[in-house]
Amino acid sequence: MQLQFTEEQDRSSSRGKVDYDIIKKVKEAVSIPVIGNGDIVDEKSAKEMFDKTNCDAIMIGRGSNGNPWIFEQIISSLRDGIEKEKPSNEEIKTTILRHLHMLTEYSGEKKGILEMRKHISWYIKGMPNASVYRKELFTIEDLDNLVRKINEMC
Repeated sequence: MQLQFTEEQDRSSSRGKVDYDIIKKVKEAVSIPVIGNGDIVDEKSAKEMFDKTNCDAIMIGRGSNGNPWIFEQIISSLRDGIEKEKPSNEEIKTTILRHLHMLTEYSGEKKGILEMRKHISWYIKGMPNASVYRKELFTIEDLDNLVRKINEMC
């Protein structure tokens, strides 16, 4: 079986919605393991990928931005049928600070802070006043003030 993609499907690799039918057709056409990818952001979307495509595994990309807990949550849900609680603000804060310190250690303070701004935005998405904090975060240029703001946010 030969799969053909329309020009629109070919161009939409990182926007739009996942096309379960294409993944399913690939799975049916080959004898090697197929990994489903796209729009996996939680336990429900992971199960939907497996159910609609019969893929052998899933890959999570953007769904893990600011949510490193997604892997444990999905595994727990799919394997054990247990829905894990979302992380507390304290756990989120601890993770942000750890991420920040590792990134500034690796990249240097200035570059690490600049890179960390987008990550913090993902971590705080959905929190009360997140948009206000995001604006403030993008003006902070030193580590001590950024740590102070993170402690204030979470």
